[in-house]
Amino acid sequence: MRPRELIPVPTVNAPIMAAVDGSEHALDGVRWAARAAARTHRPLHLVSVVDRPAFQFGEGIVTAQAFADASRALADGALDVARSVVSEVATDVETSGEIVVGRPALVLRDLTSRAHMMVLGRRGLGGVAGLLLGSVSTYVSSHASCPVVVVSEDPPTGGPVVVGVDGSPVSQAATEVAFAQASGLGVGLIAVHTYGGYTGVQTFDVVQQGRQRIVDEARAGLGSRLAGCLSDYPDVNVQTVVTIEEPAAQIIEAASLAQLIVLGSRGHGGFRTLLLGSTSQAVLQVAHCPVMIVPG
Repeated sequence: MRPRELIPVPTVNAPIMAAVDGSEHALDGVRWAARAAARTHRPLHLVSVVDRPAFQFGEGIVTAQAFADASRALADGALDVARSVVSEVATDVETSGEIVVGRPALVLRDLTSRAHMMVLGRRGLGGVAGLLLGSVSTYVSSHASCPVVVVSEDPPTGGPVVVGVDGSPVSQAATEVAFAQASGLGVGLIAVHTYGGYTGVQTFDVVQQGRQRIVDEARAGLGSRLAGCLSDYPDVNVQTVVTIEEPAAQIIEAASLAQLIVLGSRGHGGFRTLLLGSTSQAVLQVAHCPVMIVPG
């Protein structure tokens, strides 16, 4: 199978992209992406990635070609099913699709440079083989040029948006995206900030200096970080959670009734290990709702 050139995608109104592989998990992502595209008036671009077969000699060439043909047929079928799903949940969304030959993680990473958002199912099979946390979705989330949404099975369609805030530039970018998402969805926002991870803020400091003063300073810092977004999105009702407890657990607890969690791809302070290996990885693994990872 010869690699196909990627279909040119407009950059002015960049599409929301969704990975398709024929699995129900991927279709959960397609449904989420279709609703997001309808809400933001953006086109939806469906992508099925077919891994390139290993080079063969002699009779192996026939086997490799048969594998390539079967993979292409499965990808075509997966795109047809995905298009029908889109038509059921968002009839007015402009939808396109393509099959790309290559390594799924690398293809999807490269496509994020031309996307407004990339949406992945939590697990996958077939054309996006290995699309479960720890491989493709983690890699794409770590190296993407646009926000990446990992959609849980049967995601909720109601509830607030939750965002982790730690004061880093990437966290600020995630906060701005979270406000935009909450505003577009017409729901409230819960901002979670943990201060226990900052350098110098240890249990001894809490005891010696007084817990309330540290909490007050953390609340004041969080308020200043939210101020600009509160001004830009006056329609969004904001609740704050300020705590010394472990970040991932607090985010999950705050998101018990949420429909979306938004995190920066990297962070510091309370989220200093938020490099898709600790806090964000833990949240991605157990969150009952979609998780959006926002790059810096």
